[in-house]
Amino acid sequence: MRILKISPTARAGTPQYAHNLANALVDLGHEVAMVTAVGYEMTPYPRKYEVLEVFDRYKPHPSKLAKFYSLVRSFQPDIIHFQGAQHPTLYLIMCKTLRLITKARFVYTPQDVLPTYQKANQMKAFVSLYREMGHVFLNAKQNLDTVKDYFGVKEESVTILPIADLTAFTRTDLTPVDPECPPNAKVILFFGQIQLRKGLDSLVLAFERVAKAVPDAFLFVVGQPQIDVAPYQESLERAGLQDRAKIIPRYATFEEMAGHFHRADVVVLPYETGWNSGVLASAMGFGKPVVATRVGGFDEVVQDGVNGLLVEPKDPASLAKALIQVITDNELRAAFDEGVPAVAARYSWNEIAKQTQDAYQSVTGSPALSLVHEHA
Repeated sequence: MRILKISPTARAGTPQYAHNLANALVDLGHEVAMVTAVGYEMTPYPRKYEVLEVFDRYKPHPSKLAKFYSLVRSFQPDIIHFQGAQHPTLYLIMCKTLRLITKARFVYTPQDVLPTYQKANQMKAFVSLYREMGHVFLNAKQNLDTVKDYFGVKEESVTILPIADLTAFTRTDLTPVDPECPPNAKVILFFGQIQLRKGLDSLVLAFERVAKAVPDAFLFVVGQPQIDVAPYQESLERAGLQDRAKIIPRYATFEEMAGHFHRADVVVLPYETGWNSGVLASAMGFGKPVVATRVGGFDEVVQDGVNGLLVEPKDPASLAKALIQVITDNELRAAFDEGVPAVAARYSWNEIAKQTQDAYQSVTGSPALSLVHEHA
């Protein structure tokens, strides 16, 4: 098949997901082209698909729009696969225009099932957008009810896929940059966009307890902030922990990311609400145990006591207890050393590409897909 993927962001989880899936689809024998944003961060890394950089902050460059439509006409895709959840109106406009020049079927991976920032009429736009789609891919079972209830998506049009390791290439194609921290520190890592829903306030309160119980515990918070991080920094300073915790409020390079994950003893996801997480998949890929809350489909990946520990959201005491256990219990660490690689091995891009291919075939007239595919 000829597959055109549209991912109008230059960096972070969505383009990383699109990149890995595109490469895996090519390995299955398909032809793939990617329409993405200016400054596409995957450009330096090996890829097997064509790339056209069209968007800048979700707006098409007028000078490049003609190249985009020329690509569609010449490529004549069987499938156009949209990815991302923040700008449904842009996708709707593209769908209407693309229908004039191609007979391709549309499919959609929203990544974030609900938008981070809701605008006027945005939810109505999502309802219209989902109606344009022949198939929808979700990254967690829990998201199925959300898209059914909010957007009227039919269950038979959904495939549930996990997120495989988004950043496997960081272990082969670059040199990690080690973070600065005491050499014997037991490192707790919070990584990814800093948003209110991700429970950083609970983590700061939990770390105060951890620091009292484990003198060499050290906390890293690394990610592009979507909220003011000053209150968290002030809380750490009031607790006298400014030398045992470091907030790095910016988008990390892949070299920095690899360094932080290599150095981490545990990755923490204290989310209050959520839909999925590429950070969780990367933690598994780096062989790191996880302490996560029971949201976002995390309990579909984290097996309590096997590759991490699960706690309830908004519970700093339970979060602290779990973190202390992970970084101090040698028997548990030994179990994680076996369990994390075993669980990580279940999630491969090859398997995800095969299930994606099945869904593509279902919407282009090949044998029908069963109601909801779930990763075995």
